Amino acid sequence: MTRKRFSIDDILNEFNNKSNLSDLISQFISLQPRGNSFIGKCPFHNEKTPSFNVNNEKGLFYCFGCKVGGNAITFLSKYKNFSFQESIKYLANYAGIILSYEDFSQTKNDKKKYDILRVANDFFQNCLKHNKTASKYLNSRISNLEIIKNFNLGFCPGDKHLIEHLNKNGFSSDEIKNSDLLIKNQRNEYFGRFKDRIIFPIHSFNEKIVGFGARSLSADAKIKYINSRESEIFKKSNILYGLKQNIDFIRKNKEVILVEGYMDVISLYENDIKSAVSSLGTTLSKNQILKIWNLCNIPFLCFDGDIAGKTSSQNIALKMLEFLVPGKSIKFINLPKGEDPDSFFIKYNKQNFYKLKKDSKDLSQLVWEIIIESVKENTPEFLALLDKKISFYSSKISNKIVSNEYYRFLKNKKEKYIWQMNRVAVKSKNIKSAEKASENLNEKIFVVFLLFEARILKDFIEEITQIKLQNQQLEIIKKKNSRNILS
Repeated sequence: MTRKRFSIDDILNEFNNKSNLSDLISQFISLQPRGNSFIGKCPFHNEKTPSFNVNNEKGLFYCFGCKVGGNAITFLSKYKNFSFQESIKYLANYAGIILSYEDFSQTKNDKKKYDILRVANDFFQNCLKHNKTASKYLNSRISNLEIIKNFNLGFCPGDKHLIEHLNKNGFSSDEIKNSDLLIKNQRNEYFGRFKDRIIFPIHSFNEKIVGFGARSLSADAKIKYINSRESEIFKKSNILYGLKQNIDFIRKNKEVILVEGYMDVISLYENDIKSAVSSLGTTLSKNQILKIWNLCNIPFLCFDGDIAGKTSSQNIALKMLEFLVPGKSIKFINLPKGEDPDSFFIKYNKQNFYKLKKDSKDLSQLVWEIIIESVKENTPEFLALLDKKISFYSSKISNKIVSNEYYRFLKNKKEKYIWQMNRVAVKSKNIKSAEKASENLNEKIFVVFLLFEARILKDFIEEITQIKLQNQQLEIIKKKNSRNILS
């Protein structure tokens, strides 16, 4: 089994997802909470008034007195007088990551990849300005040109132009081949992975370009969207597309809306909803879940309004159960059938979306719906299956407090479901009884009237005998009573 390699970004991401920078630093100096940050006396210079700030959301520290700042690795290097490698080892141990020498030797290669992707992205952006077809397509999808710039969208031309540009910027043929910008075919020939496609640069949590998404401009393309392949620096499980552009709004408003694709993020942004991010698909990793919960307590999920979108939403709901802790959850926005966030705003507006957001479904409610949808009959054995499923899903929650609350919630839902089911059955029975009682009501009244008003029966006996009642039993009673009068 191949051991997973960790880049510096991986280690920082693991640390920031699992821990707070303030917890690490408070092992060495005294910190006090102040707003969204922590403050203390700087360990790097003498001061009477605290000016050393730690921001857990950004994973950074900064001293306004001596101007020293950085991340967890920087702090360890300065405070503990560690070398870079010693700081990495200390932090990895703190985050529970096992490292080897290979991880350190990989760092230099990673830096070269970051550099080449950054240069390539600048090139793609410039190419977009000179390609009418690509510009026309984007302008048809995005009306605000500033958004195209803000998301650094571009266009990838033919291989020759890309390779020439990268060579001019000092990158060797081997470095270009290892960058994932080229693909080798069966004849061992290299060609552009993203040739003639719109380019969406993808950033890591640390805002470095780690790969690209690309959309074909051809209507005949077999694959509309492609991504960079998984590598040491590009791991979909560590990425939230759109976070770089929306991070300030998200931090200020404590809101995240998770969508499926690039254009969903951009469409919401264009409609002044700047809290959308994408997991580049319909799954969600543990790192992505923890990162989102670091940004807000209850994010929203808004997938496509079709069967696939519903299924993916349910799968994510069940996956998130394992990681639930007190105060953390997720809500689900249900789009109209057949719509995705991008197409939604062609027909509707921001206020319509906020209405759907307001009516979003709690995670606990969705879990109950998943359970009840799996029960096909209301027989005792199937109702017993409800208990089994309630126990199963509650036990998936690692946090015992939340697990117990979910068990109580779902059991209460089951009791209400059975009560409502019995109530409907009794109500249906009563309705049938009432309907039966109301059958032939006029004929019943007529017969009762004849039984207790013999004088009238005698006076109108000829007319009465000519009346034919539809109910056979009532007709028999009428005839019998008429014969008694005549005899």
